[in-house]
Amino acid sequence: MNMHKNGTPMLASSGYVAEINQELCISCWTCEPYCQFGALMLTDEATSGVVWENCMGCGVCVNTCPEGAIELVLAPEKGVPLEIEKLMAAAVETAAAD
Repeated sequence: MNMHKNGTPMLASSGYVAEINQELCISCWTCEPYCQFGALMLTDEATSGVVWENCMGCGVCVNTCPEGAIELVLAPEKGVPLEIEKLMAAAVETAAAD
């Protein structure tokens, strides 16, 4: 993560991006220190936002928000999410065929 922070892209986006529900967000800012990508920001006294370009869709902020105001939404522009279960099933099928 340190390499990524310093400009060397070492991580791939999950294919999702955080989205803040402004009706639920109380701008407590509990989530901000947990974002390793600097994607969370306070836009004014009452509004929090996400720097879309920085968000990797890891979901850490979702779990730290005490109000449940953050969710991950599919962002095809960020790449196609890996479907681990399908990849594992395909590997098993390939191994069985060998």
